[in-house]
This record gives sequence, structure tokens and C-alpha cells, in this order.
Amino acid sequence: MVRILQCVAEEQGPFSVRPLANQLKLPPSTVHRLLQQLVMTGMVERADRDAYRPGQELFRMASLLMRRFDVRTVARPLLLELWRQWQETCSICLYAPAERAATVLDTIPSPHPVRYVIEASATLPLAWGSLGRSMLAFLAQEDIDKVIEQSKRGPLSGAPAPPRAELLQQLGRIRRRGYAVYEDRVKLDIAGVAAPVFGSAGTVIGCLGVTMPASRYKARDRARLGAAVAGAAARLTAALAGS
Repeated sequence: MVRILQCVAEEQGPFSVRPLANQLKLPPSTVHRLLQQLVMTGMVERADRDAYRPGQELFRMASLLMRRFDVRTVARPLLLELWRQWQETCSICLYAPAERAATVLDTIPSPHPVRYVIEASATLPLAWGSLGRSMLAFLAQEDIDKVIEQSKRGPLSGAPAPPRAELLQQLGRIRRRGYAVYEDRVKLDIAGVAAPVFGSAGTVIGCLGVTMPASRYKARDRARLGAAVAGAAARLTAALAGS
């Protein structure tokens, strides 16, 4: 199946079963059966009665992968800049609309022995932490309601979710300030600052953030760190719009 998709992606136009079967060194009946499975998933579609072409789902997946590659490439220098300045774990996340969650696209760990580790490709909930809330605050109200409804307890602390009204107030402050701040000095010793990144349509597509042990998060640095993270996120938004 994977080899068929490779051949489909390499074709310059519509293709038929027999030439594809010859290329794959498989019986035409086998190739025809596999193509029907791909048609059902949208990876391949019929061009006419005897021909096929790449389907919309294949193009959609390719577009998502290219977007991730482009965002990571453009964001990496900004992450490095934040990391050099603050020497704490710096991360970029992408919003996954289907799951209403965040996926860590890239991260640079703090050089300190005691640090908060965020793994690349990890999935993060939106209702907890600065990374998640920086995106949640800028989603449509329907999506915010769904996230709140599904968020019962913190994934790390096990603490119950804050009341809906309290969380909505916090999201309003994030929108006004332009970045999210999160602190847990009791159970997790974690603090973070994150700011949203927007796509060309003005919708939130991800965030940039700095995460650290709360014991190293000093009050005198809060405004300066917030401004640095928000500035980096704004520059990434502008760079992605330009690309």
C-alpha cells in the first residue's frame, strides 16, 4: 500500500491500473483492489472510467506535513533567540483542530540540571499550562466550550479543573495581555509563558513558549519575559504570512 502511494505521488498526471501494476510488479487485480481501498479513504480518486489520480485527502495530508516543516524551519531561529536569552526550555506547538489539543513541534531543553522537559511530538491539553491556554484563548467560543466541557482534571497534577467562569476570566486576560502565564508552585513546581501564533487567515495555528521550574520564575522577570515571548510569536506570525 505504501509503495502504491509513492507511485501515485510520483505520477505526473492520471494513471491506469495496468501500467501501475507493471511498475509495482504485481497482478493488475491486486493493484485494482488496493486502489479501491485508497479511493474509499480519499487518498486516490477516479479521473475517468479507467484512470485514477491523487485524491483530496492525499493533498490535505501533504499540505499539513509541509506546513509543519515550514513552521519549524521558520520558528527555529526565534526559539534559539529565546533560549539564549532565558536559558530555559523553549517550545513551539501547533494547534490540532480535530483533537482540540496541541502538538509539540520543536523544543530546546534548558541547560540547567533541574528543568522542565517537554518532548517533541507530545500532545498537550489546552485547558492547562501556558502553552495550551495561549491557544485556547483565541479559539472560537464553540471550541472553547468543548475544551472546557472535556477538561475535568489536570493531566499531571490530577487537580480538578477551575470553574468555567474562572477559566473564561483567565482566557479574557490572556487575550487582553497577548500572552498566557501559568504557575503551579505547590504540586508541580512549574511556570511558563506562551503567546499565540496566527495563520494568514487570522486564526490561531500554534504558540511559542518558555517553560521552567516555578522556583526560577522571578517576579522581576515576568513582564520582560512576557514581552519577549509575545514579540517572538508576533515575528513568527509575520514571517509565516510573508512565506
